[in-house]
Amino acid sequence: MKLAQIEKVMMLRNVDIFSHCSAEEVVRIAGISSERHFEEGEEVYGINEPADAFYCVVEGEVELVGTSDGARRALSRQTFGAREILSGRLHSSRATAQCSTVTLAVEADDFFDLLSHNIEIVKALFREFLSEPEVDRDS
Repeated sequence: MKLAQIEKVMMLRNVDIFSHCSAEEVVRIAGISSERHFEEGEEVYGINEPADAFYCVVEGEVELVGTSDGARRALSRQTFGAREILSGRLHSSRATAQCSTVTLAVEADDFFDLLSHNIEIVKALFREFLSEPEVDRDS
């Protein structure tokens, strides 16, 4: 499966952390995302690894098992790994595909470059993160 650019945009438009972004801003984010495939049992990233990308599940399921907070699952249209990128922390969980899984990955360097030139995306991310309840989540 190879996603067309419009499919990436439609997918990201419905993702939690981009809910306050305009369509134009989501197009920019889609432009720096890349499709990544993981087989069942394949590790996306491990505990204490550098956070160099965050992911949005297009199809499939990823289990996130942390050092102290138990486990959670990222399903279609959910992200994981974003908070570590934004905070500059190492990954606090292990992310493993639970079945054949397709994600859109956004590399940290590309994302920060995009943010540095698009204050409206920064504002949208702040609105999203500040509207969430006070819980320590992975994404």
